[in-house]
Amino acid sequence: MSHQWTMEDFESIYSRFKSSGLSVMDFCSNECIRPKRFYEWRSKLLRKG
Repeated sequence: MSHQWTMEDFESIYSRFKSSGLSVMDFCSNECIRPKRFYEWRSKLLRKG
């Protein structure tokens, strides 16, 4: 994904991650996502509640 994410985009990505059973690094590699970006968005999601 190269476009700007919305919280809804990341919620979908995070749901796929949770159900994948993969580590963050493996999931990000498979999805072509930079791990740093994943962690930043995960932090935003967890703060959101």
